[in-house]
Amino acid sequence: MTQRLLSVDVFRGATIGLMILVNNPGSWKYVYAPLRHANWHGWTPTDMVFPFFLFIVGVAISLSFSKNFEQGASQTSLLKKIVRRTLIIFGLGLLLNGWPFGIPLSSVAAENFSFSDIFDSILNIRILGVLQRIALCYLIASMIYIYARSLRSRITITAVLLIIYELGMRLPLIDGWGAGSFELESNFARYLDIKLIGAGNMYAVNKIPFDPEGLFSTLTASITTLMGVFTGELLIGKIDKYKKLIYISALGLIVFVLGALLDFVEPINKQLWTISYTLFMGGWAMIFLSISIWFIDIKGWRKWLTPFIVLGSNPIVIYVGSSLMAKTLYLIKVSGNISLKSLIYTDILQPIAGDFFGSFLYAFLFLTAWTAVGWVMYRKKIFVKI
Repeated sequence: MTQRLLSVDVFRGATIGLMILVNNPGSWKYVYAPLRHANWHGWTPTDMVFPFFLFIVGVAISLSFSKNFEQGASQTSLLKKIVRRTLIIFGLGLLLNGWPFGIPLSSVAAENFSFSDIFDSILNIRILGVLQRIALCYLIASMIYIYARSLRSRITITAVLLIIYELGMRLPLIDGWGAGSFELESNFARYLDIKLIGAGNMYAVNKIPFDPEGLFSTLTASITTLMGVFTGELLIGKIDKYKKLIYISALGLIVFVLGALLDFVEPINKQLWTISYTLFMGGWAMIFLSISIWFIDIKGWRKWLTPFIVLGSNPIVIYVGSSLMAKTLYLIKVSGNISLKSLIYTDILQPIAGDFFGSFLYAFLFLTAWTAVGWVMYRKKIFVKI
C-alpha cells in the first residue's frame, strides 16, 4: 500500500466539502442541529470536520515526505518547502479575515467610506483562523517529522505537547484564570491569547474575546495532525495491507474510547481543543480512514466519488475562493441594506423550500457551484500546489 491512495484524496475532499456546507447556510437562524457546532462542551457531526482535515494533512505529510527522503531530499530543502508553505497558507488566512480591507463593495458602504477604514481594518484584523491553524499545525508536525526520525522521539514530543497543554490548563498560574477551568470566561488558553495577540485582534464568542483557533490550543490541534502522521507511517510500512487496516482500526478504536472516557474528567470541547476532544476525534478519523481505504482502494468501490476527488485535488484554492465569495455576497448590498446573499435566500429559496430546508439548499447550491469549479480545474489538469 505504498502507491497513491485515492481514499486520501476522497477523505480530504469530503472534509473540504463539509467545511463549505456548514459554513454557508442561507441564514444562521435556520440551521439543522447536526450542521451546527456544539455551543461549548460536547460535540456534533460538524465538530468532526476540522480535526478530520488536520488528520489527513498529517497523513499526507508522511506519504509525501517519505518519498522526498527516498529521492534524496535533504532536511534543509524540506525545511525551506515547509516554511514557504506555512507562510503562504497563513497569509491566505489573513486575506480571508481582512477581506475586503475596508474597501466598500456597495453604494451603501461607500456613503460613509474613509481611507482610514482601510488602515483600521488592517490594525484590527483577526490574526488567527482556520487556515492559520492549518498552517501552524502543518509547520509543527512537519518539523517533527523531518527532524525526529524515530518513532520513540515522535511519541516523546507528542507526550510533551500533551503535558504542556494539560499543565497550562490545570495549574493555578494566574489569579482568576486557569486552575482547571474549561469555561469560556476563565480558561488559560483565552488568557494567553489575550496577552500575546490582544483582544482587538481576536475572534469573539458571545461578545467575549476568545479565539477558537488560538495559539495555546494549537498545541493539541497539532497532535491531531501528528496522529495522521503516525497513521501515514503505518500505511507506508512493509506489513500486509490487511494487517495495516486492522492495526489502524484497532488503534483508532482504543484512542476513541480513551477520549470518550476522558470526557468525564476533561470535557470534549472543540473550541479549547481539549485532550479528550483530540483523542476522541483522532480515533474517529483513524476508523473512518481505514473504512475508506477498505472500500475505495482495496474493494474498488469508486462510483459517485468524483465530487470528493475534485474537491480534494485543489482543497486550499476551493476553500479560499469559496470563503472570499461567501464574504463578498454578504457585503454586496443590492436593495437598501439587504445583502445579495440574503436576497437569494429570502426572495428565492425560502419561499420555495421553507426556512430550514431553504437555508440548507443555499449551502448545498453554494457547494455545488464550487464543486463545478473544482471539476473544471480537474478536467483541465490544473492543480495548484502550495
